Amino acid sequence: MQRVSKHTKYQLTATVVTAVSFFCICTAPALVESVGPNGSNARIVQQQGLTGKGIHIAMLSSGNARDSHEAFVVSETQRAVLNYDYTGKGTSAASHDTQVAGIIVSQGGPKCPACIGVAPGARLHSARISDGGLSPYTIDRALNDLIVNKGCRIVVTGVQIPATVVAPDGTSVWSNIYDHYAEHYDVLFANAAGNSDSTITIFGDSYNGITTGGLALDDQGCYRIVGSISNAGPTLDGRRKPELTAPAQRQMIPNAAGDSAWSAAGSARGETSFSAPHTAGAAALLMEWALQTATPDDDKSLTIKAVLVNTADPNVLDKSKKPTDPDTVVWHSQRGYGRLDVGHALKLLKAERVRPAAPIQNAAGWAYETLGFYGRHQYVFNGRKNLQLDITVTWHRKLTRYSAISYVQEAPRFNLKVDIKSPNGKILFSEYDANNTLRKARLVLPEDGLYTLEIRNRVYQQDRSYAMAFELTEPRTE
Repeated sequence: MQRVSKHTKYQLTATVVTAVSFFCICTAPALVESVGPNGSNARIVQQQGLTGKGIHIAMLSSGNARDSHEAFVVSETQRAVLNYDYTGKGTSAASHDTQVAGIIVSQGGPKCPACIGVAPGARLHSARISDGGLSPYTIDRALNDLIVNKGCRIVVTGVQIPATVVAPDGTSVWSNIYDHYAEHYDVLFANAAGNSDSTITIFGDSYNGITTGGLALDDQGCYRIVGSISNAGPTLDGRRKPELTAPAQRQMIPNAAGDSAWSAAGSARGETSFSAPHTAGAAALLMEWALQTATPDDDKSLTIKAVLVNTADPNVLDKSKKPTDPDTVVWHSQRGYGRLDVGHALKLLKAERVRPAAPIQNAAGWAYETLGFYGRHQYVFNGRKNLQLDITVTWHRKLTRYSAISYVQEAPRFNLKVDIKSPNGKILFSEYDANNTLRKARLVLPEDGLYTLEIRNRVYQQDRSYAMAFELTEPRTE
């Protein structure tokens, strides 16, 4: 993760942020391990013929990927990476950004044929947004071009702003820009939790994206330990970030030293620059599948987010290698809701779309619906005693944009109350809070019968959408 700091000479409109990049290198085997079943589990999705083909991903950072690298050669005339400069200083290949790009779209190479990225069929648009400083105008211009003109549906970012420089509480111009583009253009932002700070840093504090922490390997070669420098939540204003964790350590990926240069990157510290790309690639795989179906709304960024969070594996150890109590602790400040599992996520996305009111017989499914003011939706599940029920509901924060740096959050903010009731009407889960735009419940069902999920819009905002994902499974055993 590249760190940036702010020098305040004028108002925020004239903010300048100075960037210093770093990455860690260690000896390691191929990228194939981090995308395998003990990592983000993308390989099993690729084996089903999905590669992210047709999906465009933007990468914003202080440099560019080395687009001429053998890892990005698709054919004699096509590269997996396209470079752009929004600083006026020209493109600049950097190892950090070449490595991040490689985790997503690497095609492998003669030296490392197994080093295939998470979504090798996707197209990555590598955007340089810093020339020693960082401006919100530059980021806005880059996002507008990449999303509106280039068709990018996913954005991953290779820089962070330390909490001592700008408060990461979701109100900064940086987070407002990200949340606006996420909600207005239906784009999934795969944000990093950040490194070596006391809290989640910008851009990981944005409401509308997915924030990812970094995982290191345990003694059995499984990505199961939260890295020592992966920023823990909550955000400065108390929101539950990160949502996910993903592999960071020991990935053989291309670097910018030459067109055939490869290096092992990512250490046990869990650098989140190398974990967030897994989330971006996972989203691309799911979007590719969704675009092939006749079902509407399975490619929505909210649907993808709900499915990824609901299927996260909570069996993760904290930085001290202690269990994070997955059976009782749904969200943990270090691991979020758990480790990214795109194979599991695809299985859930392939399940039937469900609708309010009609009884649900399926053991898994998802929904994407719109609520009116003070609206209410009910979903009825046929449950069995001792089954585990996982439910995730999420929605976007909406902002009104007046200029590239001026935004006003809607008031009151669209906010949902989520209740889960047993067959006899007992409330098993209830949540309604002022900050979070995601609710997740994990319950062991106490009896056989019909369970009710009730989602209520408690404010007068109308025609606002949410996504829901659920699974009923046998209790997890170690």
